[in-house]
Amino acid sequence: MITYLGFRLIEGVIARLPRRLAYAIGVIASTIAFPLLARQRKALESNLHHVFPEMPGPQLRKLAWRNWLNYTKAWIDFFKIPRMDRRRLGALLTPYGLENLDAAMARGLGVIVVAPHMGSWELAAASWAASFGEIGVMVEQIEPRRLFDHVSRVRSKMNLRIIPLSRTGARDIMRMLKDHRMVVLAMDRDILNTGQRFKFFGRLTSFPTGPVEIALKTGAPILPAFCIRDEKDAYIAVGDVPLFLTPSEDHAADVRSAMEQILSTFERYIKRYPDQWHVLEPIWGEKPVVPAVTIPSPPAQAAVGD
Repeated sequence: MITYLGFRLIEGVIARLPRRLAYAIGVIASTIAFPLLARQRKALESNLHHVFPEMPGPQLRKLAWRNWLNYTKAWIDFFKIPRMDRRRLGALLTPYGLENLDAAMARGLGVIVVAPHMGSWELAAASWAASFGEIGVMVEQIEPRRLFDHVSRVRSKMNLRIIPLSRTGARDIMRMLKDHRMVVLAMDRDILNTGQRFKFFGRLTSFPTGPVEIALKTGAPILPAFCIRDEKDAYIAVGDVPLFLTPSEDHAADVRSAMEQILSTFERYIKRYPDQWHVLEPIWGEKPVVPAVTIPSPPAQAAVGD
């Protein structure tokens, strides 16, 4: 109950403030909170260390700090996006790679958008939904349930259909693809602990393969996408080259090849924008991490993720 009421209080205040003032308040709050959130801070630093293993400790901690500030700004934008009109949303987002999205949409089989947890995915998804109609988004079920229901209602106002992350969620995704819709999933955390192990930045860890399995079954293209904050606190939405998968007689090899292509693309963007890859749970942990209380993430939770 405290989590829910606290969230609603912060949401109510931030949503009514000018964006710059909200950012300023957020930076102050983040400065106070970051040293106190030892588990999240250590996980973030550990993940970034795997991306840049040679980076000195002080430099790595500065990178984690910049990442945390960008994460804070993404949350502030999450609170403000539902109150923005379409014109304001459009002014905050510059699309790149529209030809890749058009090529994927042209198949008429729906599109599976996969992304890491970067930037403000709600902004990109809301903008796409304004142009292409309702978009399905798979998200982690957070506690308390009352908070999850509220966040889902907020996202639904942006024409986003929320699909809770579960073993049965694939059926909802396939229904949306059958209706030629776009679905968005984050793939850089194996939250259900049902994935397979692949190399990511040189070390094996587990990733969900569901999007690839669905693409192979339905023929829907996979579009890697990234939402990047620029120096003016606007966003760039990038649609990378889509994957058009053709099943062979070796299903396991098909899955592995597609996953390696997707993860290679993720590596390229994360390495270029490490201060915008917001994952506050260990990616390379020895044991699966199931947090007792999870803060729902705004980014590429584009998301099979937070």
